Amino acid sequence: MSMPSRVPINLRFFLIIFLLCIFLSVSAYAVNVTKEQLYQIGMLAAKEGHYPEALDFFNKAIAADPRYAPAYNGLGLIYESDGMRDPQKAARHFRMAVEFDPKYVEAWTNLGKLYYADGSFLPAEKAFVKSLEILPDQPEIEFTLAWVYLLGESKADEAIAAFEHAMSQQDNSAAYYGLGLAYLLKEDRFKVLDAITQLRHRGREDQALKLEDMLRKKVKLTSRPGSPLVTGTDTGPSAFQEQLSAMGDPADGNGGIKVRLRGPLPAP
Repeated sequence: MSMPSRVPINLRFFLIIFLLCIFLSVSAYAVNVTKEQLYQIGMLAAKEGHYPEALDFFNKAIAADPRYAPAYNGLGLIYESDGMRDPQKAARHFRMAVEFDPKYVEAWTNLGKLYYADGSFLPAEKAFVKSLEILPDQPEIEFTLAWVYLLGESKADEAIAAFEHAMSQQDNSAAYYGLGLAYLLKEDRFKVLDAITQLRHRGREDQALKLEDMLRKKVKLTSRPGSPLVTGTDTGPSAFQEQLSAMGDPADGNGGIKVRLRGPLPAP
């Protein structure tokens, strides 16, 4: 009977790990394994969900070079994963990655996402701005920065500028809802109506109705600089809270990321 031509992914992973462990253990005969190779094996392990093994290989890469930024970024990603989530450790490792490589765009972006997810908006803003300074053409990150400005800090003008600049690079229907909220904060009813029209034109009737309802009820959004955006009512949910459920990850094109308020992380 012939052997199957394809090896299952998990079996392939364990074969790689097994052979590499043998390779590393026979140090008297083995050539040096590079930090890059250790990091790549760690990333493979992480992608397959084998987080303890990934941690081990990232730490081996750091042992080979204590200033190797990608391994610290990898550790940060591990501590963001389900079952391993530890925001404090994740933030610490992302910060170390950008300390050792200040132009490491991915680590700055990951740090911004982590801060935003924990409701630490000012550090999130700083991290996203740094990422965009290094690599300007990142519309998904700029969409998220716009939500930070609007929902996290009540900065309508900055949010509008970020939304519009990002939309000049990549069309994003959901961004019109953010623009509508920003113009509602500025009490510019005509611009809010334009945002409603754009949402309807793009098939986002639910968000158009939310803005329309706010206009009809003459809801006023209260600006608290540096604080989450809230409505002018005492009993209703804030515009910030209403928006959370509608926000997805920047990578999926929705222009924002989910927010999990779990207490502030230490600032960088």
